Parts: sequence; structure tokens; C-alpha cells
Amino acid sequence: MSFRQNRTQRPWRRLSLERLEQRLVLDASMLRITEFMASNDNALLDAEGDSSDWLEIYNSGGDQVDLSGMYLTDRDDNLTKWAFPAATSLEAGEFLVVFASNKDTILAGGEIHTNFKLSSGGEFLALVNTNGVTILDQFAPEFPSQFEDISYGRAMEITGAATTLVDTGAQAKALVPTNESLGSTWLQPGFNDNSWPIAGPTGLGYENSPGNPINYTDEIQTMVPSGTTSLYVRLPFNLASSGDIGRLTLRMRYDDGFVAYLNGQKVAESNAPDSPTWDSLATALHDDGLSEQFEEFDISFGISALQAGSNVLAIHSLNLHSGSSDMLISPELIAESASIVSPEQIGFFSLATPGYANGDSIAGFVADPTFSVAHGYYETTQNVAIASATPGALIVYTTDASTPTVDGNLNITNGVAYTSPLNISGTTTLRAAAFKTDFQPSFVSASTYLFVDDIINQSPLGQTPFGWPSSGVNGQVLSYGIDPEIISLYGSQAVKDSLTSLSTFSITTDLDNLFDPTTGIYVNARNRGKSWERAANVELFFPDGSEGFEVNAGLRIRGGFSRGGFNPKHAFRFYFRSEYGDSKLRYDLFDGEGADKFDVLDLRTAQNYSWSLEGNAQHTFVREIFGRDTQRDLGSPYTRSRYHHLYVNGVYWGVFQTQERVEEFYSEWYFGGDKDDYDVVKAGLADVGGTEISEGNDIAWRALFDSAQAIADNPVANADNYWTMQGLNPDGTRNPALPVLLDADNLIDYMMVIFYTGGFDSGLSRFLGDNKANNWFGLRNRESADEGFRFFIHDNEHSLGSNGTQNIDRTGPFNKGNEDVFAQFNPQYLHQDLLANEEYRVRFADHVQKHFFNDGALTPAASIARLLDRKNEVDPAIIAESARWGDSKRTTPRNKTDWQNEINWLTNTYFPGRSDTVLGQLQGDGLVASITAPAFNQQGGPISSDFDLTITAESGSIYYTTDGVTDPRLIGGAVNPAATLYTGSFPLAGTTTVQARRQLSPGVWSAMIEATFVGPQADFDADGDVDGTDFLVWQRGFGITSGATLTEGDADSNGTVDAADLVAWQSQFVSAFVEPQADFDADGDIDGSDFLAWQRGFGITSGATLTEGDADGNGAVDAADFEEWQSQFGAVLEPVIAAATSSSTPASFAAQAQALLLDGAAFRLRESTDFNGFLRPVATRSAVEVDRVFSEPIVPLIFQQASLEGESLLRKTADESTADESSDREVTDEFFAMLEEAALVTNF
Repeated sequence: MSFRQNRTQRPWRRLSLERLEQRLVLDASMLRITEFMASNDNALLDAEGDSSDWLEIYNSGGDQVDLSGMYLTDRDDNLTKWAFPAATSLEAGEFLVVFASNKDTILAGGEIHTNFKLSSGGEFLALVNTNGVTILDQFAPEFPSQFEDISYGRAMEITGAATTLVDTGAQAKALVPTNESLGSTWLQPGFNDNSWPIAGPTGLGYENSPGNPINYTDEIQTMVPSGTTSLYVRLPFNLASSGDIGRLTLRMRYDDGFVAYLNGQKVAESNAPDSPTWDSLATALHDDGLSEQFEEFDISFGISALQAGSNVLAIHSLNLHSGSSDMLISPELIAESASIVSPEQIGFFSLATPGYANGDSIAGFVADPTFSVAHGYYETTQNVAIASATPGALIVYTTDASTPTVDGNLNITNGVAYTSPLNISGTTTLRAAAFKTDFQPSFVSASTYLFVDDIINQSPLGQTPFGWPSSGVNGQVLSYGIDPEIISLYGSQAVKDSLTSLSTFSITTDLDNLFDPTTGIYVNARNRGKSWERAANVELFFPDGSEGFEVNAGLRIRGGFSRGGFNPKHAFRFYFRSEYGDSKLRYDLFDGEGADKFDVLDLRTAQNYSWSLEGNAQHTFVREIFGRDTQRDLGSPYTRSRYHHLYVNGVYWGVFQTQERVEEFYSEWYFGGDKDDYDVVKAGLADVGGTEISEGNDIAWRALFDSAQAIADNPVANADNYWTMQGLNPDGTRNPALPVLLDADNLIDYMMVIFYTGGFDSGLSRFLGDNKANNWFGLRNRESADEGFRFFIHDNEHSLGSNGTQNIDRTGPFNKGNEDVFAQFNPQYLHQDLLANEEYRVRFADHVQKHFFNDGALTPAASIARLLDRKNEVDPAIIAESARWGDSKRTTPRNKTDWQNEINWLTNTYFPGRSDTVLGQLQGDGLVASITAPAFNQQGGPISSDFDLTITAESGSIYYTTDGVTDPRLIGGAVNPAATLYTGSFPLAGTTTVQARRQLSPGVWSAMIEATFVGPQADFDADGDVDGTDFLVWQRGFGITSGATLTEGDADSNGTVDAADLVAWQSQFVSAFVEPQADFDADGDIDGSDFLAWQRGFGITSGATLTEGDADGNGAVDAADFEEWQSQFGAVLEPVIAAATSSSTPASFAAQAQALLLDGAAFRLRESTDFNGFLRPVATRSAVEVDRVFSEPIVPLIFQQASLEGESLLRKTADESTADESSDREVTDEFFAMLEEAALVTNF
């Protein structure tokens, strides 16, 4: 049985070995193995971070028991396989977790490991008394097969009376925070809250309207300041032991939201943002009438956070806004004890509880239903069978998108029992779940079947679909149907074609999840957070039947202004969590361009300027994504998107677009490390236009703010801050002692996107008076000293001339009062601070030169091409969008002509002049160099082997470098000694990056011009290697005189396949096998003189060459280069390519090959043309055949390639001269395979 989910488990509190007390007893009869996990993937990690198997022992008696000398075993014929270490004891009612890891050790914190592992296929398991004979507890003859991250053991039940750990009126300490300085420290038991000014019994809050029929006057025992929106509350309590606690309940009266923590672990929340900060607001109103009654939260998973002794319940209380008339927080924390069920019930647990009481056991897990016919588009009736791999399971299905349910006796409460295949003849959303007595029910599976003949007739007059609400729920506008005017305009077939032009998302969920006045997310769209997330099925499928996916997810509304009820087309966000099914979406959404694993995914749509929201003629579907695509083309990280159709419960909902969300999960995938290591900063939600720390802390962000402010306040005295914030010395070299706070190149490119697109609601927002920022994200790995903050274009839809802003100037600077306020710090204010630094301005000007000239990404042609790429993707779907939403705000529907007109305006009017407009703005700001840059006779790209580079300039001197790293200009403005003064054209040897500047006078420089010239490329078959098979490609193409491509053997990209291409292949064929190279003196052999060359160069840290001892080409001469010299010592580098250019192979070579082959000797050719080999009989080759084969020019090269490809095998032995026969055989087989391929071409 397989499952689509990783079920979330509670963390385990490690138990330590204890000194035995005098009252310790030896009676072990009450010891039980209550739980174990034999297939642990990520449910519980040991002290070394490994997901080892584990088991749990419970002392069900009334006294402490000494485990010393007792045994655990997985063999019924070896009862003393592993013994508990001395001084191991277990208190009454407590649990001990032991890792069955085969490590046989005691790790940090007294963590115990056995000398065996558990078999997930099932085996014997027993606890044996000290005599090595008496079995105290066992699973025999063996436990059943186990599932990944699912535990197995004895059920426990609530038996004892409830214990109130925190009661109404408990003494609390509270603080109204004013900054983020406390971080998460206040959540811990040991935090010192003596200085907190608010102290007293719960409930805490204020009431400004005591005369209201419902008010909190009686509930409030401790007042907090009126208008408080964020309150930290601490409630300490003591606990003798947490071992036998089986249920933990938090009862809350609150207004309007909260997040609760037990000893630092989040255990409950309501109406709270995902990552609350010190100034967060509640995400929704909690009605006063609801706040009069306790709301219960089962937080039993949080038992693991409890500890013997001091504990703290910490609550972050949230109010909706500062103008609220009241606020309340009043909690109770209730614990109930548990014991083993009698008679014993043994089975699986849906939630593992290592170290704590188990819950009810289940016999197993019902496999998710599957459908015999895949979801997708259909034209004919389909007979769909539903099945579950669990024998005897009851399958219940629905066709109205509701969730199939049963009661505790398997009586169906919603849906129909499946008995035979279903006849699907029209658009249908099929959901199914499977149930079985004593088994965990399956997750809900879904399969959507779309019939376009139905879809084009959905609600033609705007009728409300059956079961759906009419417009007006909570003021939410709802609009339905396919507009018959669009069908009349374009014809039904064109509409059908448009509906099937893109891949399709389908969301199925209970209608109440969307439209219930109290709990529906679509009609309460302004509410945010986990409390406003609903379970749904999400499918992706394709018109051509290509494989998509079906997954369970949490569904939320996304967006800002567009969440208003006036917008009938909201966007969505999917959360993939184990509570719904799969803990991640695993699918290549972006065709190999990006991540293929997601924790969260946005399904956005055009919002501002859309037909659905405004009926706007500027609707294009390409404005917002153009900004993100531009960030990509400037060379910075970006978020990816694709266009899709969307159906909600079978109703066509229009064109949408996937988008990655910049947060910790995104960071982990693209930049590495752990998601918990990232600081994520963004435009605030609680304080609109402020800065919010959504993950991590603000320590590095504040350090960057302070450093940037110092530059702005005193540019001369603090000039070095520009380098230190990048982790650099004042000369630009890396200083490992300094953390990198900023990726300056990313910041510059980020600002360039905003400037070029004229984005007036990304960065500083015109809607917020250009005094606050909106729609931005930044992130940094605080555990990596080498990664600074990077910034991401986001929601840049107010751009590209929208709303009459064709010539808008967003370069600023904007200094309207908030630029010096940390709470408002954002990337645009950072940029403005850095403008005071000369080196930042020089760097900015270099980016201007790179992107605005020489076919750069911000030239008109490049921008138009980028826009048209997206236009062409979405073009086929526009008719469908028009049919669905063109009449949302108009009597006469918008149509594809309106859309095309706006696209034409962008390509014909906006882009042709935008580059010059922005250049003029940047010149006015001093961000364009005062003198023009030099020019190359070719701006990079493919070059022939005889290409000479010419550099021209209006006047002055030209300095250049060719290593792709070294700037001809030193920091401060002097000429770099490593640069070369240009005196005339010069040849380029292979692929080379040239950087050049023009110097008019000392200190007066142009911007840098940079280009990479790509020498002839000889990997004709694109397999990543330049080898003998590439020669065969060249041979087949030899003689093509025009229009040839690389795949036909044209290395120098001149359209012909000739001898020059062979020369390129030869040079790259050799270089592929001699790097790293330790022939430092270039005399053809590697000997002591090369060691002396390395010794002389040792210590060079940058810019080193081969002749100075740099074997690995990293610019430094160090121990790694010495190791290369050692490994190559004694080798003779004889050229092997000469044979390929002669008409035949030398007779001695052919004779050697003939003798080796006929004598049965295998062979290996390395850097030499001599054969060295090992015996291998070859009885099938005649002397004549071998002589003919080895007389061909290509043979020595194939021979060398085959030998070298086997080199990795030969190196596995300590002494290469003793490589085994199998390694040698692989080399020889490779050689023969190549010869046979050559024979097909050369007709041997």
C-alpha cells in the first residue's frame, strides 16, 4: 500500500539517563513496548540528524524501574542481542525512546541506540528481563509490514481526571511590544519577564464600549492600553511529570486573534498571519458574541513540548486594528492522563507520539481511491470505475464537489456508495473517499471530466449554477457564464479551441468552503492566515492527455486590493501539507526551468487593469510577468510562471497563472541550506507600506540599514561601508571575517526593472505617497556568511505605461520623511542611501551600459521580444477569457481585439521610446557615465579561429582585461596594473571574456563594456564531451558550404563544415583530457622542474597562470595544485592529434595494434600513443581487418577516447598497473563500440 502523504509527527523530547534512587525497584512486569517505527523517514531524527528506527518503552506501574542489564532483541533465537546500559531507569508513568539504529552507542543527551535495526517488512521484537530468558513484552512471531513514518503499538485511552494547568484568572505578565528586539526569546520558560509592566490575572484586554449589549467588562481582570493591537502574554505553570498526559486542550476566549506557544512551540492560532511579528494585526474579525464563549483547540501534539518542572504558555494576542473598541485574551489549559487500553488493542497510529501517550490505534490505512479514466477533456461518454487497493473498503463518491463522508458506523452521511462504473457524459467533478472499520479513511481523491460542448453553454444568461450562491454574499460580486456574444463574434469552434489551448487547473472543494457567509474564503476574501485555509483537491491536466497531477491541498485567497468584494475573480494560493495529503507538490511545473517540488504555490490572475475587476482596455496578462521576466534576463533570481485555464467545481473560471512564492521554501530550493536558515523581509501587511520580517529575524536587516544610513549621512567618512556590507575589504577582495549583507548587483538590477517598467506600486508606491513601499520581497541566508540580501520583483502590474504613465519617472530619489525610519526600510531606500557612494554609482553605470546598449536586455528589441514571448503563450486563451469575463463590468464585452490593441500599443509605442526615456532620467540622476564607452568590432558571440578583436573609442586611452573578472579600473579610479593598454587589434584564443573601459583623463572613466567571445565549439552531439563521436559528426557534415549548424560539425559558426572546424575539434579533444595540467614549464613532461615552478608561485591568491603553478585554473597557487603535480608526476604529454590529420596512421602504430589485437592483448592509451594493456582474447578479428581499421586517421583518437573513458574504473585500484580484467574489458568494449559506429560512416 502506498500513501500520498507524510503525516506530520510531534517532535520527541529526549530523556536522559538518571542516577538511581534508593526507592528503585526491580519489578519489570509493568514494562511495555508501547510504540515503534520501523520505517522512519522524517518523523523523528536522532541526535546526529539521522532518521533512525525507534521504539518506546512505557512504565505502566507505580514505581521506578531499573532497566540496566535488560535486553532488547529482534531475534527470537538471540534474546540477549542488546543490553541496556548501566544506570538506565524509568519513572512510573514515563516513557523512554530507544533508537534501533545499529549504532550501539549513547549519544548527546543520553540518547540510547541499539545494535540492530527494525525491519519494515515485519519481524520479532521483544523486551527481555535481566536473566536473558524471561520475555517481558513482545511482538511475536513478528509484527506486520510497516509504512513509512507510521508508528505501530498499543492503543491508550484517557482515564484520569482532568488537570487544569492554567485556569481562568491565572497570574500573567504582559507587554505591548514596540520592536522585534525580543525575537522568540519571550516564548521560553527561562525568559526573565520581571520588567514587563503589565501583571495580573486573566483575562487581559480593554473595553471602550461598556454600554454595548455585548462587552468584556466582566471578563477583563487586567487592563491593557486602549488601542493595543499586539500583546505578548506569559502564563507560567509547573508540572511534576508529562509522561502519562494523553490529551491537552487549550480553551480560548479572544478578540480578535492569537498565536499560542508551549515552551516555544506553536500549538494553536486563530486569525493570525502565517509568521506574526511584533506589530502584526489579526487577519480577521472575531465577533464579540463568539468571544463570550470558550473555543477549544486540541493541542495534544504539543504534549512533547512539556517538561517536568517549569513551563510557560505564551500567547501573542492580536487585535484587528488600533481603532477597535475592545480586546480580550483569556485562556485555559487542560491536561488529561492516559493508560493502555484493556484489553489491549494493537495497531497503527495516524500520529506517532514518541515519548508520550498514544491515542487510538487503527488496523491500517485505506488506500486512496483511483479512477479508471484519467481526468481531462472528453467528447464522448466515459465509463469510470473507482477502486481502492484496500480489500473490503467502502468507496463513497460525490459529483457535486462535496466531500464524501460517513459516520462512525460507516453509514454514509454525504455521497453515494460506489457499486459499479459511472457513466460520465458531461462535465463532472468526481470526488471519492474510501472507508473501512478500524482503518484510517483514505484522503479524498478527485477526477474532473470536462466536455467543452457543455462548457460553452455554462450560464449563457449569467444564471447561477445549481447549488451556487447568487451575487451579494457579504457584498461579494459573483458573475457566472460564458457570454453568447463572444460565441457569436468568433464562432463556437474558436471558443472551444481557446478553452483547450492551455493546460488546465481544476479546484474541487465544498461550496461552503468558498461561499458560506461565515466561513467561506471567497466571500470573506480579505481575511488571511491559516484560519482562512480550506481543504481542496487540485488537479492539473492537459488537452493532449499528457501526465499532470492530482493532489490534496489547503486553499486560500491571494492578493491585496483585489480581495475586495467588487472583484468577482479572486486569485488563489495552494498549501501542500501532510494534514491534507502529500506534504509537498512534486511536479515539474516549469518544464525544467525551475523547482519541481513545492510547499506553496500561487495561482494568480490579472487583477488591476483586468476585464473582471475593471473592464479595463489595458488588460494584457503580460504586464506583471514582464517585470519578473526582465529580472531574469538581467541575470538575477526571479519567480517563474506559466498560464493555465482554471475550473472551480467544474465551472470555467478563466485564465490564471502559476507563480512561485518568494519565501523560505523557495530559498531552500534555489539557494540551498535549510529553509529555517533564511531571513525573509517583505512589504508589510499589518503596517501597509512598512517592512515585515516574515521569516527569521531582523538582525542582518538592521545592520544593513545602519550601514546604509551611515553612508548617506557621511559619504566620505563611511565610504568603506559600501564594501563591508558586501563582506569585502576596501580593495574589493573578500574578507571572510565580514558577513555579506547585500548582493549589490541584484539590488541594482532590481531597481532597473522598476525604473524601466515605470512600476509605481513596486518599491516605493505612488499610491502610498512615494513615502512607503509595496510589493517587494527580500531574503538572505543568515547561516551563510557569503550570501547577502537579494530582492525580487513582485506584483509589478502598475507598469508599462498603465494608467497613463508612459513617460513616468520612478528613479527618484523620493525623500518624504520615511527614508530614515527602520520600520519603513526597503530596497528603494537602500538604493537611495547608496547613491551617496561613488563606487556604487560606477557599478550602477556599468549595469546601464550592459543592459541599455549592444542588444542588452533593456533595449527596445529585447524588451519587445520578451513581451511577445509571453503574448504568444497566452494569445490562444484570450477568446476564452473574453467569453468568461469580458462582460464582467460592461454591457458590451471586451474581446480579443481590445487585448491585441493594447499589445500593439506596447510594442509600437511604449517600448520603442522607453529605453531613451529612462536613459535620460538616469543621466539626470548621475547614474550614466559622463563619457561614452568604447566599442568592439563584434559584441561577443561566436568567433572564428582567426578572429582579431578591435576596440574603438572617441578619444582617450582604452584599457582592457581578458580574464572576465578583473576590472581595468581600480577602486578609487586608478588604472589596474593587471589591465592592458589597447594599442591595436589582437587575436582571441578560444572562448574569452573581454572587459574594457575608456579613460579620458586620470580618474575619468567610461562605463565598462564587456562581452564574451565564444571560440569554435566542437561538442557537435551536445553530450557534454568533446570526443571521437563528435569527429564522426564533423565527418558526416564535411563539405557543407552554407547554412551548416553546430550539430552538423560547424564549430566556428560560419555556416560551413571544413578543415577549420576539424582543427577546433582537435584542440578541444586534447584539452578535455589534460586538465588539470601540471606541466608548468610546458616542456612536454611532468617532472621536478614543474615542482620548482609551483614552489616559486606558491601563495599567489588570485590571477595566477599555469606557468606560475596554477594547475586547476582557479587563479590561486596552493596545495591543490601540488596534489595535481604529484598525481601527474612522471607523465609524458605526447600529442595524439597529429595522426588525425595525416592520410594514414603510421605503420608502426598499425603494427602494434595488429599485434596486440591478434595476440589477444587488451589495451589502454592514455596521454601517449603507445599501447599499454592487459590480456583479453580477441578471436573474431582478422589481421587484414585490423590493419584496415587502424590505418584510418580517426582510429587513434577513438582509441584514446575509449581508454580515457575507462580511466575512472582503472583509478579505483590502488595501483593502476593492477587494474582488474573487468575494468580492462570495459575499456576495450567501449573501443569496439566506437569502431563499429565509425564503420557505419567510413565504410571500413
